[in-house]
Amino acid sequence: MTTDDDRVVVIGSGPTGAVATARLVARGLAVTMLDAGTHAPRGIVVKAAGNTLFRMASKAELAVDRLDRSSQEHVDFTSSLSLGGLTNYWTAAVPRFAPADFTEGGRLDERYEWPVAYEDLVAHYAYAESLLRITAGDAIPGVPANTVRYRCRPPGRWRSVIADANRAGHALGMLPMAKGAPWMVARRAREFSSYHCVVEPLLDDGARNDGPSFELRRGAHVVRLRWHAGDQRVDAVEYVDVTSGERRIVPCRAVVLAAGAIDSTVLLLRSRSDEFPAGLGNNGGVVGRYLHDHPREWWAARSTSALRSLAHPVYVAREPDGPAEPMMATSLTIGLADPIGRLKTFYRGSANAFGVQVFGTMVPAPTVGVSLHDDGDDDVDQVDRRPHITLDYDDATRANLLSARTRLVDILGDAGIDVEVPGPFHDLRPGSSIHYGGSVRMHRSPHYGALDGWNRLHEVDNVAVVDMSAFTTGPEKNPTLTAMALASRAAEHMADDIDGGRL
Repeated sequence: MTTDDDRVVVIGSGPTGAVATARLVARGLAVTMLDAGTHAPRGIVVKAAGNTLFRMASKAELAVDRLDRSSQEHVDFTSSLSLGGLTNYWTAAVPRFAPADFTEGGRLDERYEWPVAYEDLVAHYAYAESLLRITAGDAIPGVPANTVRYRCRPPGRWRSVIADANRAGHALGMLPMAKGAPWMVARRAREFSSYHCVVEPLLDDGARNDGPSFELRRGAHVVRLRWHAGDQRVDAVEYVDVTSGERRIVPCRAVVLAAGAIDSTVLLLRSRSDEFPAGLGNNGGVVGRYLHDHPREWWAARSTSALRSLAHPVYVAREPDGPAEPMMATSLTIGLADPIGRLKTFYRGSANAFGVQVFGTMVPAPTVGVSLHDDGDDDVDQVDRRPHITLDYDDATRANLLSARTRLVDILGDAGIDVEVPGPFHDLRPGSSIHYGGSVRMHRSPHYGALDGWNRLHEVDNVAVVDMSAFTTGPEKNPTLTAMALASRAAEHMADDIDGGRL
């Protein structure tokens, strides 16, 4: 019989919490998921022949005001306290990291080498991809191929543009995306939402089959992880029921923390005790340090030759041979410039303008990026303290991002397409990509990371942190798929340890 003390508590119903839960439940473990959201945003998606005919999502659950007022004015923090979190609003881009992404940082300093390798994640990438139901085209040079459910092809002249650019030594292809079946009508905000596509089916399976105990507690705003000094482990999770205002305790055997990079960091910092006065697992002072994100820029480009409007974006990966400077790279996603372009996709129209989103990279600094602002009032409950974020881009980071403008001109020029990038260009704002990571980072050494190679806190072996806060560095690729693969791996290892009596 499963007792409350045997349960694994998963905090967060976003993509990493969902995949970890699926793994744990499949292993026959009892799981309680806690999420601050009470519901998923309302929405609808209608697709026909691969084209999105209509998409609507309620924005009421998006929050942009959860930072401490002392945070830098130029820093953004967007979150969604809803079931499924930001997968209700994401672009669903899911390229795999390349093998070199886990080792490249070692050329700069040992602090930047991951404690896992690409080979450790291959099976877990495939598992996550089976849930995501990915649409993609042919393999992109330098980017490992996904497990693909649906195929797409570049339209019209884009086929020859991609082929010519790749022959010239570049890396282009159709962006791998979790956009579901070509024909779809779904009452949710996006084609893939971790709540609708993973968590809700687990709830349904448990109800039908009387299978392993899985429960979801909605409106559970987690306050802290409770440390038990006698047992030398976390023995419970404390939360506030947002509906009743009551504080409640969930006893547990282990915890999977998947609340998102900033919120997971804050939860550890809030979880103070006599043994961990600076926050759970933070006696080394690493939690909150090495914060990074993707510097992001969007602009319109214009070509002298009309090209087919893109119903599915074209992806420009980093150069296959890598940049001269380690951890300095860009990726570009070529899509639609305006609503007129989307209309043209329905009748195979062409356009001279297209939109480009650029993600750059930054070298994470060991400075404190996430903290709880101390106003000197010891009587203020930790749950009332909001995160304070400090993050700036140095000149090298900015120059790397801006170099993508010239890079696109050169790449398409090698394919016979003359392009200009006229601007205007927006300000660069940390956090605008919504890809924060690294503030509870993995590393072999506890001097450089709060987590080990299995996403466990070095100092607390029954707590795993599995969202993007665990990233050692932030390659230029969209991070969600790799975070899900890490979560899958961490959950499998946790299940092995529980079955073997080691946890």
